[in-house]
Amino acid sequence: MTKAKMLRDLLDSGNIVMAPGAYDVWSAKLIEAAGFKAVYMTGYGVSASVIGKPDIGLMTFTEVALMAHNMAMALHVPLIADCDTGFGNALNVMRCVEE
Repeated sequence: MTKAKMLRDLLDSGNIVMAPGAYDVWSAKLIEAAGFKAVYMTGYGVSASVIGKPDIGLMTFTEVALMAHNMAMALHVPLIADCDTGFGNALNVMRCVEE
């Protein structure tokens, strides 16, 4: 089963989905090891851990996409990634979601 299907099933279950926030691969793995069925990639946490600044749009699309990719590849549970700005217009948002 894909992680996308796992997430859809969790959301369709009618139960509350608890997805604690992770800021790097290690924290994501710890959340998974604790038994949570999903992990949330926190934008503020990633920004603070990578560049030591708040989540005010200072990180690039490439930096955020790489962090999301690394986390997702290390997990067996779904990752929900905070990409709140979408990095531009509707086309940029589409690319962001695809990446």
